[in-house]
Amino acid sequence: MSEKTEIKVQNLTRLYALVLLKSKESITGYYILKRLKEDLGKTASPTYVYKFLDDLKAEGYIEEKKVPKKKRSEGFKLTPKGSEFVETILTRFNNFIEVAIQSKLKICKHCFVKLYDSFHTETINGEELYFCCSHCAAHYKKNEI
Repeated sequence: MSEKTEIKVQNLTRLYALVLLKSKESITGYYILKRLKEDLGKTASPTYVYKFLDDLKAEGYIEEKKVPKKKRSEGFKLTPKGSEFVETILTRFNNFIEVAIQSKLKICKHCFVKLYDSFHTETINGEELYFCCSHCAAHYKKNEI
């Protein structure tokens, strides 16, 4: 008797495969490999990708669409259970990114907009303050000092 193991999505290849499954009616393993290379410049082992698809199929997350009267497959598509699984994974990933970014955010002292990359700093009354622009810094100084 074999124990069922939870499907883990711990790398970019698996995450991107799920994104592709969510975004198209049906996809093939070859399509995933091609898009990984084109979009992310990443190569993955075909064995790894097809094993992941087999695991998703075994869990009932995807189903294979067969071409009528032919041996080949049209690809895989998400089942309703698979759509729930993908949404859960993408929500977790989104939350992870938010937490990572949140710690790096600054807030404009004047207009309270969230600042991530580009911002203006000024030292006012010995305190370093963050502003989205010099215009907000000037308004803040004019109104607060």
